Amino acid sequence: MNVLLVDPLNRLPSDLGPFLSRSGWTVERTTDYAAADVVGAVRPPDVVVAAEPPAEPNEPAQAAFRRFLENIQRRECAALVLTPRPWIGETDENSFVDALEAGVTKEEIRGRLAAICRYHAMVRGMDRELRNMRRLSERLNQSFTEWDQELRLAGRLQRDFLPATDEPIGPLRFSLLFRPASWVSGDMYDVYRVDEEHVAFYVADAVGHGVAASLLTMFIKKAIVSKRILGDRYELLSASETMQGLNDALAAQQLPNCQFVTACYCLFNTRTLELECCRGGHPYPYLVGTDGSLREIKTAGGLLGLFPDEKFPSERVQLRPGEKLILYSDGLELAFHPQDNHADEFTFYREAFRELCAMPAADIVDHLNRRLDDETGSLNPRDDVTVVVAEVLPS
Repeated sequence: MNVLLVDPLNRLPSDLGPFLSRSGWTVERTTDYAAADVVGAVRPPDVVVAAEPPAEPNEPAQAAFRRFLENIQRRECAALVLTPRPWIGETDENSFVDALEAGVTKEEIRGRLAAICRYHAMVRGMDRELRNMRRLSERLNQSFTEWDQELRLAGRLQRDFLPATDEPIGPLRFSLLFRPASWVSGDMYDVYRVDEEHVAFYVADAVGHGVAASLLTMFIKKAIVSKRILGDRYELLSASETMQGLNDALAAQQLPNCQFVTACYCLFNTRTLELECCRGGHPYPYLVGTDGSLREIKTAGGLLGLFPDEKFPSERVQLRPGEKLILYSDGLELAFHPQDNHADEFTFYREAFRELCAMPAADIVDHLNRRLDDETGSLNPRDDVTVVVAEVLPS
């Protein structure tokens, strides 16, 4: 341990330096506070033993002594100060300065220093660990900031890939809800013209949410093919063929960790108002009649991406002006939890959804947004939520 003695007026025991050296400590002595500051900056001591000068008004020595104590505190160096003020160092529980009373012997000083020495290695080790933790914390904060910025950008890019449906497409008007659980979503939807008479729209949900699921949605968008180009002509694919193509493309990737996808795909004829609907492991779409009746369009179809050559049968439905079709991801159920814990959750969900579907398409989406905002934990949602409402306009 390195000990610095600061004693301008020789108030410490005269042979204190040699006495402490015999304990195996390195001892350095100075008779000037300013010089002690220089020594402390060049060769920081482990502990300082100092004597306070007499308390005389405007005494330069007192000013130098106060600066000396401030530097000790700033450098977090332990200090024993011989002072007529026994309260020194006691006004601040975090102070590194302790007082030595007048008449203290060199044996007592050595005992105090021995106690400091005993804990010195432990304290210094803890100090090193704290500095390492601070550096690690700074690096982590920087990494989190960069990661947050990248996720924000990824979220904006993902939204840019989603279609704008402000205007009707033929006789269909669309209202959309898209709420990722985090910056990016594992849900995906699209609405687009296939040709002059057909409009395709779908909702897909990659298992989980976050970065991995969001990357998979970009593959889904590319893999969903609604027509086959044959030279200077094309062949319109049925909903079943489109879903089978998506399943085969996903299965060919041999996705790890049981990664799979659910989807519901619809192909709508704008001239005849006939809808072809096909799904794979996805919630059944709802058909809302003009009288407010509600029924599910039930078609068979397993999870996408697990088994190649899987078949996905479709269902054809004749729509009429004023009817609505609702496609959604399973996260929507978070908006329909009964307030009464004893209520049947499925019955509550069906009745609340039936009441909701009687509204116009735009009001359905607005109402769902409000319900989700009012749910407990809405700032930290458990799943992505996507809803596509397709409404057949009056003739």
